[in-house]
Amino acid sequence: MRHLLKLLFLFAIIAVGHRAFSQTDTEKALKAEKIAFLTKKLELTADEAKVFWPIYDEYWEKKNKILSDRYKLANDFIQNINNISDREIVDYTNRYVDSQKREADLIAEYNKRLLQVLPPKKVMLLYQSNYEFKNYLLQKVQESKK
Repeated sequence: MRHLLKLLFLFAIIAVGHRAFSQTDTEKALKAEKIAFLTKKLELTADEAKVFWPIYDEYWEKKNKILSDRYKLANDFIQNINNISDREIVDYTNRYVDSQKREADLIAEYNKRLLQVLPPKKVMLLYQSNYEFKNYLLQKVQESKK
């Protein structure tokens, strides 16, 4: 509970100064906001948080690498779409599908790891909470445009 209060306090500070942040600071602010959001949703104990966050951070680092590679692949395809053969396009499709498989394998691997450190209910809540956090961020972006 004490850990949660510290995180919520950090979130409040970040929210007040959000507009003045550089890109790096914005990323840090988003990460802090996600930590507060997930900690609250999952009701992590201090002991659970200690083992959960390093695993979760490692997972996201690997997932972001896969997503970055997929983005580069798609961008490369779009830039070369009019100058490549059907055979090369098939190669792009196979590499794209391979990227999807790597992402699925990654979540399967980390599902096993998370089930070793958290109760199954909290692991499933994590998946749902990740989805909710994404929607929360999209809503914040829409509201900021108004």
